[in-house]
Amino acid sequence: MISFISIYASRKNVRSLLCVPEDTLQTVLELKDAINPERAVAVTEDRTRMEPAGVTVVRGDPITVLSHCSETFDLIVSAPRFEKPVADGDQPSETDDLIQYEEQGRNQIILESALHLSPEGALFTIVPPGFFENGEMYHTLQECGLSCEAVFSLPRGLFVPVTGARCLLVIIRKKEINELMAGELSADPARWEILLQNIHDQKNGKKPELGIFVRASAFRSLDEILLKDTIRKLATEHGTPPIPFSGITRSITVGACGTPQDAGRRIYLPFAPDEPPVTSAEDLPRPSVDAACIILRQDAVDSGYLIRFFETELGRAIRELIHRRAGTIHHFSEALAEAEIYLPPPQVQVEAIRMDSIIESMKGDLHSIQRDLFAHPYSTRSARERLDRLRSRDEITDWIETLPFPLASILWAYIAENSPSKKVGHLFHFFEASAECIAGILLSAIAPIIRREGIDLLDDNPEFRDVYQNATFRSWIILCRRAGRQIRTRLSSHTEQEGMVGLFGKPGREFIDMVTNKRLFSLFDEVADLRNDWKGHGGIVGEREYEQRLVTLESYLIRCRETIRDHFGDVMLIRPGAGEYHDGIFTYQVKSLTGSRPRFQVTTISSLIPLDTRKLYLYPRDSGEPLELLPFFRLVEHPATGEPAWYFYNRIEGKRVRWVSYHYEAVSEFEEDNEEVYAMMRHLRLITGDLE
Repeated sequence: MISFISIYASRKNVRSLLCVPEDTLQTVLELKDAINPERAVAVTEDRTRMEPAGVTVVRGDPITVLSHCSETFDLIVSAPRFEKPVADGDQPSETDDLIQYEEQGRNQIILESALHLSPEGALFTIVPPGFFENGEMYHTLQECGLSCEAVFSLPRGLFVPVTGARCLLVIIRKKEINELMAGELSADPARWEILLQNIHDQKNGKKPELGIFVRASAFRSLDEILLKDTIRKLATEHGTPPIPFSGITRSITVGACGTPQDAGRRIYLPFAPDEPPVTSAEDLPRPSVDAACIILRQDAVDSGYLIRFFETELGRAIRELIHRRAGTIHHFSEALAEAEIYLPPPQVQVEAIRMDSIIESMKGDLHSIQRDLFAHPYSTRSARERLDRLRSRDEITDWIETLPFPLASILWAYIAENSPSKKVGHLFHFFEASAECIAGILLSAIAPIIRREGIDLLDDNPEFRDVYQNATFRSWIILCRRAGRQIRTRLSSHTEQEGMVGLFGKPGREFIDMVTNKRLFSLFDEVADLRNDWKGHGGIVGEREYEQRLVTLESYLIRCRETIRDHFGDVMLIRPGAGEYHDGIFTYQVKSLTGSRPRFQVTTISSLIPLDTRKLYLYPRDSGEPLELLPFFRLVEHPATGEPAWYFYNRIEGKRVRWVSYHYEAVSEFEEDNEEVYAMMRHLRLITGDLE
């Protein structure tokens, strides 16, 4: 922080410096050495520390000292305490959510400090994330002749009092400023220069994180700006015009509303964005007082279509924005009335609802076939014929091409094979590879949390730890479950949810829900049980038995497909190639490792972080933050054939790693010394002891 302030000050003529607690003396010393002002003053309540050379120290209550001061300063750093100390023996209230702000006193110190700015002076202060939430602070600053020049979100966890949320670095000036710059202050000094240059030039950065100018009166948070940018992108993809929500509604109230005649035009929208909209108060997961009751205008929108819209990624993003703007249920109706949504013409809505009915009908047909199959055991031929007619409308090959290459290539081998026994082998490989692939994604996302918090995923079952020296199908399922539980817990926390999604690179929530789905892990467990049972059966297995086993495994493939669906379409598995850096943005040519074919599509992506051409990444298609995958996987292009082959980690002995491929028969396995894999396994506590 001191370095950033120093760079800002170096562009100004700073002759005087004032620092107000906390840790005033340390701050003033560092700044004094960095910018060399003619006069440096520190206000502190600490009466024990010595007065540093060249610094005037005024001891006492900051507000009292400042109120009796008539001097002005070119640079002021005001860092008042914003965590209320808990006395010994006291227990913090659960409603405080671990954070207790002395809001009134803190803001008074900031304002009192800012009143001592020189005409061209600037005040820097760090505030909690809700500082601008209700707009009151903007008006308070205005009344004092002050304005906010810039607001920068700081990295999560940089300041202990606020866990899971981002504190703000605010620059206040003593002049009228109609548009402030919002941005993100990362740990990269090169991006500091870009931010400061964009402030100086009064221009937007190429991404909101690099600075974007917004009306000062409308600013609430950078996260809200990023959310609106996401909505804009999704709306462009949606291809429909914005419509005022108030224009399609007759009334919006909190709690039950309307009459029985309104049933076809009434929906309930819960205040919590994660809870689904419904048409009846009885279907709400909470009392109706926690939801808005919306009566729709006749012929303006179909209630069924609107419910489906709110379940889309765009609809959920709009609900999240409404939730942020409302703050509490008391302002929910007002925020809804001011919102915009995106709807196609009524005739398109009707067609979509018709198609939805067909899909639901197909679900009903499947349920009917399933019910009859067990009610009438000798009707299997009839059931298969009915099922084949349905499946012909939904080719599995189309779905395969939406999967990452390491999974799609295995399923393509299964499709191309005629032998039932070999098909069974390919399907077992697919399920084990899926478990390892998902475990690798989950561990890659939470690795920073594991390191920071010292989490041991195997603390309940330490006997599993060295199993990963020779990994098995079951061992990957265990990691899926343990990592998935950590992630779901954080996603359910209002303060940690956004940070957790950010660690994945901000893909659609559907993708994260899919890779942490407990039902998917249970399915993997069932398949692992099947494999163990069939291996333990012993004896020679005939072709007819393999046909029966194939039918069983194919039923698991259908269940797996129902869970995975097209959610891998939200992300790209990539290997970066040539790249360039310009104005804070990295641009790369990457290979998209999607589908079953080894000829990968080359595409261009942008990123705020540099990428290593030797590594693999998961890239959310609507984001700029690729997730670096831990080295559980290798993509190797064999010089003899020129074909790319995907390899999965299989075992480690010392630092020698064995890799296996489930699709590349020419070289199905190889070994190599790999320090990186060894270090990763130790850091994740998957292996112990000295393996050399």
